[in-house]
Amino acid sequence: MASAAQDISPTVTVASDKMSAQLVIRPGCDPATLNAPMLKEIIRGRGVEVTDFTSQAIQGFLENRSTDDQTVTLDIACAQPPIHGTDGSVEWLVDADNNSADQKDSAKAPPDPDHPGNAPDPVMQAVSHYDKCAFVMVDSGDVVARIHEAVLGQDGRDVTGNTIPAKSGKDFQLQFDESIMRKADGTLIAQQDGVLYREPGKALIRKRIEIKDYVDFSTGNLDFDGDIYIGKGVRDCFKIKATGNIEVKGLIEAATIEAGKDLAALGGFAGRERGFVNIGRDLKGKYLDNVQGHINNNLCIDREVINCDLMINGGIQSPHGALIGGTITPTRETHIGTLGSGAGVETVLIIGAVPRLDPFAEKLDAIVQSLTRDVEKLTEEQDIINKMSTKGKMTATDKERQTEIMFELSNANTNLQKAQRTLDNVTQKINKRRSTSVIVERIVNQGVVIVYNQLSHKITRELKGPAKIYLENKQLVYRQGDAPSQPLSQIADVKATRTPRVAA
Repeated sequence: MASAAQDISPTVTVASDKMSAQLVIRPGCDPATLNAPMLKEIIRGRGVEVTDFTSQAIQGFLENRSTDDQTVTLDIACAQPPIHGTDGSVEWLVDADNNSADQKDSAKAPPDPDHPGNAPDPVMQAVSHYDKCAFVMVDSGDVVARIHEAVLGQDGRDVTGNTIPAKSGKDFQLQFDESIMRKADGTLIAQQDGVLYREPGKALIRKRIEIKDYVDFSTGNLDFDGDIYIGKGVRDCFKIKATGNIEVKGLIEAATIEAGKDLAALGGFAGRERGFVNIGRDLKGKYLDNVQGHINNNLCIDREVINCDLMINGGIQSPHGALIGGTITPTRETHIGTLGSGAGVETVLIIGAVPRLDPFAEKLDAIVQSLTRDVEKLTEEQDIINKMSTKGKMTATDKERQTEIMFELSNANTNLQKAQRTLDNVTQKINKRRSTSVIVERIVNQGVVIVYNQLSHKITRELKGPAKIYLENKQLVYRQGDAPSQPLSQIADVKATRTPRVAA
């Protein structure tokens, strides 16, 4: 009876997470249980699934059992963990320098600069920091990204045979408009030139750059096929070029601005003799100070244009503004509040000229004059030879020269006619575009110089507005209010100047 009491059956322990199970066989175990069928039955009775692994563990124990006086702990079951899926992701294939770059939306550690393979490139070090653009510029047809699909999970099984559900990956949700096309393989293709904007769950390509702060080293220079909006200002020495409109809310410092369409310098432009503009249409702004360049249409300024050198293919429409110092060459009407300053600062206004066409007209005029002289010279020589022919004194050389003259004269006349027609067309365009009208609302100060057709008129006496200066009977006159017109020479010193002659 005492011996039977000492018989102990094998026991099974299952981990709390059901990821493993063990069979424990203690000394004094009932020998009747120490066989494979009985041990498997005990294991099943505990709710543990019997697998090949279980059978192999039992078989190994029975074959290698050497003593019954030690406790044996046998691993009999191991769960199959679930394989969780992975979420979908987007892999961006362009970076801010518009170079191809495999960039997923996961953070990466910066490269070690001390590693030989990561040594700075001396050529790259020489690149100006001004030219480093912070925006991702793309062209139509560029592959900008690739979307990777979510991966489904695989369920696992615990030691009792129950399923351990796996977590499946979530699809990556990315919204975009017609500016981006998604192919069946997840590739994203740019459908237009522009700047790539990326936000969480959203991407699009726009023909407009929007900068909330300044154009500075954080943005670099900008060269963009579209519009540019700047929420604050533009720092010294930076360059902005756009095929569309440029709008700057804050101050433009000594920068270079090139717009295919309009420039709105809403905070003013303090160029400090280094500011430059090349504007395809209108320039509108608060003020201009020490700026030079070209404006292809109108200049509209709220306050002052100070010490600027501007060629304007349109007119000046600033009835409340002032032109002080510098040289301004408008093509069309000038409507200004004040010309010059009370301090007598020389302010040069060149009127009646078309800066973009006048140099071309001058070259054409020189060609016409040269060809005319050639024709006259050849005609004179031809007349001399013809007179010799009537007198019967022509030699063989004279006859040969007569033939040459006829050929040269024909070519010269043809070229002269072409040059004259071109000059007439250019002159017609100049006459159509140019204006000599200057309307001043408040005052024209002493020291103002108005230049027309190689004559400068330096104002020697204040002319109070409203007043108008214009061309009458081929001379400049002025009129105050409804008073009769008077020659501008009455209040100005007139001198010859070397500005381009106005086409007649």
